[in-house]
Amino acid sequence: MAQKVVGYREMVWTCPNCGAKNPGSSRTCKSCGAAMGEDVKFEQQTNAGMIKDEKVIEKAKQGPDIYCAYCGNRNPAGAKVCSRCGADLSEGKEREHGTQHSAHLDDRPKEETVKCPACGAENPVSALKCRSCGTPLNTTQQKDEIPAVTQNDNAGRNGCAGRGCFIFIMLIIIFGVIGMFLLNGCGIDGGTSNFFTGNQGGDYVVNTPVPNTVLNAVVSSQTWQTSVQVIGPVDSRASGWRDSLPSDAKNVRCENKKRYTSDKEVKDSVEVCGTPYAIDMGNGYEQFVQDCVYDVYEPYCEYTVTKNGVIETARANGNGPNPEAPFVDSKYSTGNQSVSYTVQLRDENGRTYTLNPSSLTEYRSYTVGTEFEIEVNNRGRIINMEKK
Repeated sequence: MAQKVVGYREMVWTCPNCGAKNPGSSRTCKSCGAAMGEDVKFEQQTNAGMIKDEKVIEKAKQGPDIYCAYCGNRNPAGAKVCSRCGADLSEGKEREHGTQHSAHLDDRPKEETVKCPACGAENPVSALKCRSCGTPLNTTQQKDEIPAVTQNDNAGRNGCAGRGCFIFIMLIIIFGVIGMFLLNGCGIDGGTSNFFTGNQGGDYVVNTPVPNTVLNAVVSSQTWQTSVQVIGPVDSRASGWRDSLPSDAKNVRCENKKRYTSDKEVKDSVEVCGTPYAIDMGNGYEQFVQDCVYDVYEPYCEYTVTKNGVIETARANGNGPNPEAPFVDSKYSTGNQSVSYTVQLRDENGRTYTLNPSSLTEYRSYTVGTEFEIEVNNRGRIINMEKK
């Protein structure tokens, strides 16, 4: 992921000795002269504009200041010896830096004023102290670091979202199912059990199963149907990236579509950047950046290609024990084939029954006129049959 620099802005710090506001680049308090300790935090200026001076921008880019290990003096990045005591800074400590926080980005200062809390005088919003009485003004804010996403520890304590509530709901469902089962099983509200029926006198009698019926039947018809797929050249529409089209593609129509995302800028890419955020440079300045990626667009095409496919399904049907394949022109090849068989029987009472044999051998065993003794259940289905 690429990082795009938006600009730089100077920060401020509050003197812990006298409470005065100071520019971030100032290493000592402009009011009382106290040095800025390494534990003093930088603050963002509200409505401060971006730095335009190239020399100041280069200064901001230098990196974090260094605190002298001997006298604690704040020195600029790159310094070899302390500006106060002359000590070697190789053992010095870099100021904390790299913290990310919200941008509060505003390219130009707004034409507004702020009222002094002590004397009531109006001051420019960019002022650090009252120009009338010298009181520090509330025109800065502490850096609001971007927090990590955490889980709410209180989730599920209120309302019905905890484990106890889940168990309670499951118990209600279980008792409800048991209750419905008992009601249906006992025949309440006019219901009856599966084994007993009530008569008008209040007594119960056992249902008597209806016996099966044995009948004579004869095969009245044999029919078959066959089908086969006819394979030949078929034009079909397809799609794909232009660099992968087949050589015989025709009627090609293309339009640019996003193909992938790159961390680096490439040809025909579109830059997509996230929300700007600020990084503490550790030297009184903050750098504003955006994380960016590049959506790469390339031609995506629809085209026509000719290839073998199913032109149609040829079918044939007829009567008798010998099914025939449907006609297919010899210039075409054939694909999947299927056949289905149907046999009808008629019993002595004139009722008909339909059978669907699963093989040609079984189908041919039901020649028209062949007699069978069949056993039929109370639903009118054949459950057993024997050839006579």
